Amino acid sequence: MKTIYCIILLFSVRYVHAGSYGDVYGGYPKQAGMAGAVSSFVNHSSAPLYNIAGLARKNEQEVIRENSTANPKEERLNFHEVSFSYHHVDPKISTNLQRRESLSNTKDHHLTFGLTFSLNEIYNMENKLRFGLHIVSPATGNIVTINDQNPNVPRPIQSGAANERPSIMGGLAYELWKDHLYFGIGFNAFVRGGGSVLLKNVPIAKEESTPDQQVILQIKPIINPIYGLQFHWNQFDFGLSFRSESFLSIDPVTTRAQTTLLGIQLDLDLALLDLYQPKVYTSGISYLLKDRYRFAFDVNLEKWSEYKLSRTKSTYNQNPEVKDTTNLRLGFEYLFRPDTSFRLGYARRPSAIGDSSGRANLLDFDRNIYTFGMSYVITDQSSSYLTGLKKAVVLDFVLDYQSWSSREIVKREPSSENPNFSYGGKALHIGFGITTFL
Repeated sequence: MKTIYCIILLFSVRYVHAGSYGDVYGGYPKQAGMAGAVSSFVNHSSAPLYNIAGLARKNEQEVIRENSTANPKEERLNFHEVSFSYHHVDPKISTNLQRRESLSNTKDHHLTFGLTFSLNEIYNMENKLRFGLHIVSPATGNIVTINDQNPNVPRPIQSGAANERPSIMGGLAYELWKDHLYFGIGFNAFVRGGGSVLLKNVPIAKEESTPDQQVILQIKPIINPIYGLQFHWNQFDFGLSFRSESFLSIDPVTTRAQTTLLGIQLDLDLALLDLYQPKVYTSGISYLLKDRYRFAFDVNLEKWSEYKLSRTKSTYNQNPEVKDTTNLRLGFEYLFRPDTSFRLGYARRPSAIGDSSGRANLLDFDRNIYTFGMSYVITDQSSSYLTGLKKAVVLDFVLDYQSWSSREIVKREPSSENPNFSYGGKALHIGFGITTFL
């Protein structure tokens, strides 16, 4: 019987956890330094997260080569790109709830990897065509965390375990109008599947038992689309992007158990749905003043109202009370020298959770995000010791402080087990990144 209970725990989820390191903290230090207000002009390997159309723009190496007065070491005009970054994030959540075990060790450390490949190196074209891949992965020691807890256990939907999943995005971008118009299409991937479990000779006893078991699980990728468009004219840049939702789904998991006593047969219909990330619509504009000062503004609409329950749990539970959010992002960049730039940013991410609740204790915050970033570009001109350096190396840094406003949650039917409560918090984020070219 204990084995049957464990199977039920494994494949049944009450509420969907959700979150994205990239949306909350940034997908790479350079972009995070402007609080993510980069959808109109991003040209980095992290573009699939912000605006996939940016893959078709000139990358940093191509810009350096174009502006350099020295004789180029290569005749190539197109370069591939690879990037890595590490982000150390230490959230602090405070609450007057007595049950706070799930909040005590919240960590949001994560890694990113980016790669672009110029297809112009395969087929000669006047306009750029480039493939890109961007991966964000937890750096907490867990690749994926699936939580199944009672709904009155306090759980953030955009911090801690809710974020512990890899985010894999990629696709193609093409330069439709030389140096002016760029379009991209790609994928936001995760997994789904189904399966069956057969348990025979299950004793009804308190002691742990090992039944005769057979398990079949079929897992396959979910490929959800992302789209992006960028337009450049004089000193202005405009961007539009869409990223579809993604989640982990194992449905159905048909389970049959047969007991040794009386030969009772139990047929169970189970399902799992977790790690939800909402649809995101983004628009942005930026202005470059005197080729040194860039001002940028982005708006994100996140469709949290489509937050999901698993099919089986929706039979017993009402949909969680979440709402769409509109996030505002402001960014500023100053090119101090050709090899050094500084960035500032501010973002406002309102909570997707209302001020009243039924039984669920889902937590989300009104986040005020303040960022500082800088970049340093190392080339063969940086030092006499680096004359053998063939490609640029770009070092990026971000320091991000987030203030999570205190909130009061009022229960419709408060009780000793389900009381009104308050919570708040903050987070400090430090990120380092390196980008080079092939």
